Amino acid sequence: MPQWLAVFSLLEVLSLPILAALSLGASKLTVGATAQAARRWLFGVLIAVTLITCRTVITLDPCWLTHTTTLSMLFVGALLVPDRESFEERRVAESTRMTF
Repeated sequence: MPQWLAVFSLLEVLSLPILAALSLGASKLTVGATAQAARRWLFGVLIAVTLITCRTVITLDPCWLTHTTTLSMLFVGALLVPDRESFEERRVAESTRMTF
């Protein structure tokens, strides 16, 4: 296998987790109309990662573990990591509380 082909296959394997992490970060850090677009983008990436993971598992591709980890990162990150709007709501709720 030529060297450039090995680099291309490594780039192909690592591009999916990078794209997934960027879309998850964008959906959690933006607010307003941009946040809605970022959430739609995250949903599209989630569907794409699910289909690609199914393909790599079915074909016994060596990168199946990387894709499965990426898929689990998207699910766990979307459910457990709070977004900026919840931080804003929490900050407003704490500032209206009376402290003695």
